[in-house]
Amino acid sequence: MPDFSFKKSERLTGSKSISSLFQDGISISSYPVRILFSTEGKGPQPLSLAISVPKRLFKRAVDRNLLKRRIREAYRLNKHQVYTKLQLMESKVNLVIQYQQREILDYQIIETGVVKALDKMVRRLEDQTRNLSNDGSSAQPH
Repeated sequence: MPDFSFKKSERLTGSKSISSLFQDGISISSYPVRILFSTEGKGPQPLSLAISVPKRLFKRAVDRNLLKRRIREAYRLNKHQVYTKLQLMESKVNLVIQYQQREILDYQIIETGVVKALDKMVRRLEDQTRNLSNDGSSAQPH
């Protein structure tokens, strides 16, 4: 049975790692969220997550916290699909999920966006590993 918890070891902390994601991370948008990720992850978990809801879009902390809770719940219930694929690829990923819309949307819409974004991320990672393995095999002499 999948583990539906969101442990402290799964959280992405540290201003250096988060700011490097915003500067150098790969961006994928899926309404109403955008994810930034890099494969420079460290730690015991295959994926480390931070959630961002810009103060520029929502001035009231109550609204930002509500959206963070909804994003966290959507991730928590769907992370097992991503975890199994990352463990097969033997990858560790740092990830930021950023809310992009100016209005507060229902949980179902947010969950759909988070799931689509995570699927796109996994597909991009699979393509990268496939390209790396193809480049390595073609570099050898025949």
